[in-house]
Amino acid sequence: MASWKKIIVSGSAASLASLSLDTALTVGNGGTGATSLTDGGVLLGSGTGAITALGQATNGQLVIGSTGADPVLATLTEGANISITNTAGGIEIGASGLGSGTVTSVLFENGLAGGTVTTTGTGSLDINSLTTTLAATAATGDLLGIADIDDSNVTKKITVDNVLKAGKVTIGSTEVGVNGAAVTAFTGLTTLVNNSAVADTQLTGSFTGSFTGAFVGTTDLPDLSSGNGLTGGPYDGSATATFAVSASGTTLNVSANGVKVADGGITATQLATSVAGDGLAGGGGTALSVNVDDTTIEINTDTLRVKDGGISNDKLEHDSLMIGSTDFTLGATGSAIAGLTSLGVGTIVNDSSVAATQLTGSFTGSFVGDGSALTGLATSLTVDGDAGSEDVALTTDDFQIIGTSNEIETAVTKVSTDVKLQIGLPDDVTIGNDLTVSSNALIQGNLVVQGTASFQHSEDLDVADRFIRLASGSTANGDGGIVVQQDGPTNGEAFAYDFATTRWSVTGSFDPSTEAYTPDAFMAAVVEGAVGVDTPAAVVAKYNKKGNLFVGANEDIYIYS
Repeated sequence: MASWKKIIVSGSAASLASLSLDTALTVGNGGTGATSLTDGGVLLGSGTGAITALGQATNGQLVIGSTGADPVLATLTEGANISITNTAGGIEIGASGLGSGTVTSVLFENGLAGGTVTTTGTGSLDINSLTTTLAATAATGDLLGIADIDDSNVTKKITVDNVLKAGKVTIGSTEVGVNGAAVTAFTGLTTLVNNSAVADTQLTGSFTGSFTGAFVGTTDLPDLSSGNGLTGGPYDGSATATFAVSASGTTLNVSANGVKVADGGITATQLATSVAGDGLAGGGGTALSVNVDDTTIEINTDTLRVKDGGISNDKLEHDSLMIGSTDFTLGATGSAIAGLTSLGVGTIVNDSSVAATQLTGSFTGSFVGDGSALTGLATSLTVDGDAGSEDVALTTDDFQIIGTSNEIETAVTKVSTDVKLQIGLPDDVTIGNDLTVSSNALIQGNLVVQGTASFQHSEDLDVADRFIRLASGSTANGDGGIVVQQDGPTNGEAFAYDFATTRWSVTGSFDPSTEAYTPDAFMAAVVEGAVGVDTPAAVVAKYNKKGNLFVGANEDIYIYS
């Protein structure tokens, strides 16, 4: 059954259900170099060579080393008064013939001199037979006659004076001799711990460095008192004191987050007189305000604005508007404009308010309307044809060309090239014969081709749209694609979408006229995992196809197969 399987690449972790190799993996690559191993055998390394195995061990056999050679499987050899019994997974060793013996010497350290002891009975030691002496200040025979040595005897007889001779202890980097002179200073100490056993220990003198734990003060410390803006003092080290910032509560607030200006804390009282500059008044206990003359500028509903009629012509740098050679005073009424040489506007409208307006001179551009008010223009056009001539009133008649295609073509060729001919056609036109357009054709509506559209561009087909939709008239799902014709009208290389497999695919020698599409091969799709998605568990079902890849957010790669 096909499923997503992880691909092992450099730097990725392997996740395999099984691994099958054609040849044994060498030792240098982490393998054994062997295709099989002895069942139950002990494995032996051979450098970079294949791992070998000893034979399966029998009862009691052990791996016994051999200098310069491979170890071997062998059993233990019995000695005098020793018996060995080998069983499955076990070795039993027994001893016989053990009698009384003599301990010839015992080594005593830490100030005890050596001596000899004897035994009584098999395997027992009589401490009363100990015939040795203590060195140093210990009296001879202090331990003789003691049948059992217990804690009280040992601690009584073995003391620092008996054991340590000219010994010394190092504290920090200072050596302290036993029974030596007193040491008044230690160097090299990194930590002093005051634990429960020395709870009342007091350290005197001066100290430098850092301290850990609770610090118990002393009344000998200089007093710390509360300065301006602080409360909580004084502190002399004998009792805990908490210092706090004092605030008025109206201008400043003090909280766990710090000191901040209170809401509404800055009022007119806190404003100095000097904050009111030119054009402003207030400060020194009064609110700031804006000075206005109340003639040109006013304050209305808390808004600064120009007063109605407040700006007169004498307040303006220019109090008139020049059009052509006519100077219009602002606020005055003008009835005529002189000195215009051109009107660079899109449209001049003669509406009812200027019904008697007359424009004189020469004009260029287009005119809107029937031109009935224009003088000096031709009002009719004479058209000559095969059947004679006829006048067309430009302001009232429609210009029509009626005749066969040859007659129209002849008539059009007779029109001067300086005249643009616009032919009005009815809304619906049916052309029964072939239509050839020798120049560009601009179609501003939709172009519907119900037959075969053949584009014979000598180079490429340029499509300005970013997407091409095929089968846009289809009402059902199916195949579709692009075919590149090869050696004949029925053969082509196809790149198409196969609906049966829901995959993009290719095929050769495809005949589009049959619409029978069978893929030769499929396109592999790459699905990327979103942020934090490392496995293909949530891949859309349509992409669960053989050969498709999934790349997780951690760059692990899976293939569906």
